[in-house]
Amino acid sequence: MKRWRWLLPIVTLVMLLPGCTSNAKYQEALDQNAALASQVADLNSQITNLSGQISTLQTNYEKISKVFPPRDFASLQELKDWLAKDKTDQQPAPATIEELYSRGLKMQLAALNDGFIISIDQEFVTDAFFFIFGIAVVNNEIWVWDIEDDDLYQPIGWGTVTRNS
Repeated sequence: MKRWRWLLPIVTLVMLLPGCTSNAKYQEALDQNAALASQVADLNSQITNLSGQISTLQTNYEKISKVFPPRDFASLQELKDWLAKDKTDQQPAPATIEELYSRGLKMQLAALNDGFIISIDQEFVTDAFFFIFGIAVVNNEIWVWDIEDDDLYQPIGWGTVTRNS
């Protein structure tokens, strides 16, 4: 056995050497670790940025969902309240029919921006006698008003609105 004793350190050395890591491999592992840490930091920054974008989009969605899709007025009082808020009737008298109709279209746009559906129409009796009126549907009933005074009335013979589901 003494003859083979010198072989024992060599065998041990051969078995242990493959488990040792060279300095170059250790540095490579450190570099990979640093690169991964940098990627983690970048990804965390992106997550923060995307979280902010999600918050902004959620806020925008909540604003849009209040007015879209536009709808008819739920009650006559809701229409009256909206007309009271709208200031079209408080503007000075227009010089032309075009100016008055333009105000009506602005009123229609304001209603749409608030989430409501109204129509604007015109009535010519003569070149000197005309008016622009708004039309809204409330509980399937048609309501009309002159945009210069906001007095609501139901036209005789216009009936009700029927919707197909």
